[in-house]
Amino acid sequence: MQLYNFFPLVSFLLFILLIVRKIIILKKKGVPVSSKAKKGSFIKYLLYPIFLLILVLFIFELIRPALNITNSVLPQFFVTPLLNIFLLKVLGTIITIGSLIFFALTLQNFNKSLRFGMDSENLGGLITNGVFSISRNPFFISIILYFKGIALIYLSPFFIIFAALTMVSIHSFILKEEKFLQKNYGSEYEEYAKNVRRYF
Repeated sequence: MQLYNFFPLVSFLLFILLIVRKIIILKKKGVPVSSKAKKGSFIKYLLYPIFLLILVLFIFELIRPALNITNSVLPQFFVTPLLNIFLLKVLGTIITIGSLIFFALTLQNFNKSLRFGMDSENLGGLITNGVFSISRNPFFISIILYFKGIALIYLSPFFIIFAALTMVSIHSFILKEEKFLQKNYGSEYEEYAKNVRRYF
């Protein structure tokens, strides 16, 4: 079995493991990582189910080549590679590995400030050192790079569209989060934003 048949699945499991490990460490220290802010009906009953469905499809498409499953729940043209260039697969693998390393560094640099969701009642300290000194959003950059790497490995319309949607939705979230940070950290965040770029 070729490396790129099972590497994406293993890398995704490692990606999840890194997040789960960090959450467990923070919970043991008594740090609440999730937001208690109420979610609107649109997010709760439409966006979350759609996100969950797409995530399940993504995981299945990672499992399929690893276990040599030929059938897909998606139309064939959607999962068929547009190109079969070995060097692009190698590049995708390198980008994916790089994104995981960057992600692990980001989680370490978060210290006790990792939070999921925007909640003024549950703020961590503003992190500006480590990887946060070269980017205001290393967490999201890691995710974008990861899905770009996976898209290069497979080069199918499904993974390319998935990577593109990830980029658009993350950028939209970052813009909202910037307003939240500006409101809650004020001049401290403004000074940080002046010196460090949104991405790189």
